[in-house]
Amino acid sequence: MIPNKATGAGNVDATMVLRAVFSEELSAAPRIEAYDNSETFPAVGTPSTTLKEIFTGTTENGNKPFLAGYIGGKSTNATTPGANWHPSSATAGGANPNLLKGTTNYVKTTVVPELGEDIVFNLSLKVPSDASVPSASSMNAMIVIRCNYTGDEPAITLEFNEGTEENPNWTELTPGTHGGRFSNSGTESGGPYKVSLAASGSVDAGELWITE
Repeated sequence: MIPNKATGAGNVDATMVLRAVFSEELSAAPRIEAYDNSETFPAVGTPSTTLKEIFTGTTENGNKPFLAGYIGGKSTNATTPGANWHPSSATAGGANPNLLKGTTNYVKTTVVPELGEDIVFNLSLKVPSDASVPSASSMNAMIVIRCNYTGDEPAITLEFNEGTEENPNWTELTPGTHGGRFSNSGTESGGPYKVSLAASGSVDAGELWITE
């Protein structure tokens, strides 16, 4: 059911949070990238720039991206990232986990899904105390799953977990219609979907809600 929160999202030891199912075999491991979203949520823009504050960072966090990603592999034998997995700094190119900023730094593993297989992943948002308030569009971003193939073009089905880490219940979401909103822990359906800043340092978003 949408809206609902994605189980286990954020800087915690969970990987059954989101998944991408591929209708065709891939020729290389897929990777997760993030870009600006210049359009009003939830419409998608062109994945080409990383100029907003969510990618450029602030003085408080050393000008690092706020977003991080982790790929746990295929859901049939996924691994978790461990507690407090959000990286303290970005790794150029692909790493797992990694802070997200276009093709500068992204998440990639060695897992190559075959026909009908998936990857599961988690996303985390760590917001510094000097982030813009109100955030307006400075926090808008889009997640891109980039994949390579040699045969037929794969269709990608995106889903989020409404169950538990041990017994996931996957619900399909539609890009361009549904999107994710990071929020405080204890947020209720309908919002407001907000992250409260700390007096100093940075704060981890407690939840990720999938909404229209």
